[in-house]
Amino acid sequence: MVTMAPPPDMDEEFNDWYDTEHVPERTAVDGFETAQRYVCLAGFPRYMAAYDLTSPLVLAGQQYQNISGEKYSPWTKRILRKVRGLWRISGTQVYPGEAPVMQAPRLLLLHYGGLRETRVDELVSQLRATYDNHGQVWQLRLIRNEPSVNELSDYVAIVEGGEGLAAIRGPALEGEFGRHVGVVNEYARYWANRSDHALSKVVDER
Repeated sequence: MVTMAPPPDMDEEFNDWYDTEHVPERTAVDGFETAQRYVCLAGFPRYMAAYDLTSPLVLAGQQYQNISGEKYSPWTKRILRKVRGLWRISGTQVYPGEAPVMQAPRLLLLHYGGLRETRVDELVSQLRATYDNHGQVWQLRLIRNEPSVNELSDYVAIVEGGEGLAAIRGPALEGEFGRHVGVVNEYARYWANRSDHALSKVVDER
């Protein structure tokens, strides 16, 4: 998962780059199973891309290394020099385990920073208590960012569903766990009404 925001005068070029170069490069790599783009409705950065991989080790593979880092294209290097809010999360889905992205119209992202891994089961319980019984919630996933530092890890909860996800309140956003929340962003699907060859790996489960 990656977030970033281009300068206002670069928005059109940024989306052209993402749609015609960046996503197609990645979906061509073995192990990339899905790709989705989102636009932030409330919060920052403005754009997010999310990918489901067969394993985090895909990012260490030669195919991916051939299009990343020093191997970035000139266009990619130019774009990345201009964007703000560049934030990347890569890790393991700890709940429910192997659930792929859904084609939900809305997505809520919650970033929990600095949690001990021994608390993850409790965090899952609090997230489920907050979101499981709401009709507009289609799916809840929890990702552990890797690597951890001093036995502390960052976690990203991804809530997919319909409108109004940001209005839901519950224990996952309150008390001790609420104090660990650093980001609460609501997104809409960027590609909701678009057909594109680059999306051939996107999974439609709904």
